[in-house]
Amino acid sequence: MHGQSRADYLAAQRERYRKSCRKTKRLILSEVQEFLGIHRKSAIRALRPPKAKIKRGRKVTYPRHLLVHLKALWFPMGQPCGKRMKVMIRLWLPFYVAFEFFEVERILLLKMSAATIDRFLRPVRAQHRRRLNTGTRPPYARMRAIIPIRPLDHNVTEPGHCEADTVAHCGGSMAGLFAWTLTVTDIETQWTEARIMWGKSAKGVVESLSDIEASLPFALKGLYFDNGNEFLNHQLLYYRRDSGREETLILQRGRPYRSNDQCHVEQKNDTHVRQLLGYDRIEVKAAVDLINDLYRNEWSDLQNYFMPQMKLIRKTRVGAKYKRNHSIPMTPFQRIMNSEMIPEETKKKLREKNAQLNPFTLQEQVQKKLRAIYQLIRASENPGGISA
Repeated sequence: MHGQSRADYLAAQRERYRKSCRKTKRLILSEVQEFLGIHRKSAIRALRPPKAKIKRGRKVTYPRHLLVHLKALWFPMGQPCGKRMKVMIRLWLPFYVAFEFFEVERILLLKMSAATIDRFLRPVRAQHRRRLNTGTRPPYARMRAIIPIRPLDHNVTEPGHCEADTVAHCGGSMAGLFAWTLTVTDIETQWTEARIMWGKSAKGVVESLSDIEASLPFALKGLYFDNGNEFLNHQLLYYRRDSGREETLILQRGRPYRSNDQCHVEQKNDTHVRQLLGYDRIEVKAAVDLINDLYRNEWSDLQNYFMPQMKLIRKTRVGAKYKRNHSIPMTPFQRIMNSEMIPEETKKKLREKNAQLNPFTLQEQVQKKLRAIYQLIRASENPGGISA
């Protein structure tokens, strides 16, 4: 006798055994022993009532229904990792309004470690994986002898030294005219600004750079870029000369085919541009002003005030691998508040602005403007009014 039949037989005999007297129990044991061909001690153990299973391990601290609130926070935050999200929860939670959200859940969310957040969100993250950046690389320019290569031992300890790069919204084809985004990132504070322009002309880069420089909370002291012809041209040199900063504004370029020389801005090309506009082709000139309005206002405030970032502190080689140590996640606004190089007057203005911002409202406005932008793009692609 095997399987379910054996289990059913033992269940029936177990009930008889429980209700019987001592003499009858001996007879039942002998019957079970003979019928199943087992030892008498085995028969005794088989007829004992089953013990309740005790769940081993640590007690549950965080109930599973917290995943609903983590998801509601994770998507507007831009799907950050656990280390960044742990810091962001403290910044975003005061503005979080949800149905049936209690004080106990707020305390648990603040108490959660980065590893616990990653463990809760692991199945959600698996369903919403992001595509890798497949941007294009611009060609060489002819002014390499004028603008020097940036030293490899270049260490930045003050705000104002920025990396710049362009992102092509070409949709996979470089043919024709389309929009480009200029991204500028401060190395020390990670403050990032972006502007979109029509085509990749030197004039467009200078105009966008001038607009970005007016939005920075610190003076521009150095600009580092790759070997693209949108940077290595006389227009950029004229811009530096006309502003009277030929001696104070540093212009340097990275090594050819070494994109890691501009690692800070290359990372922001993904988080600040691709994750917002994707990889679609933008060849509607009227959309440039709308996107710049989004870049200049809601998107800049959301990224610089409520999106913490980690900075690489050191990289140590251990055998065939590298061990990387990162700083704790901090927003660019927090890094500026901690900097001794920023005037107190500037910090006061930034604190006043930060007190007026709500990340959920900013995220809603971002999505609203994005819908208007892509509605305009689709309308231009289908002038007859036929939706795709």
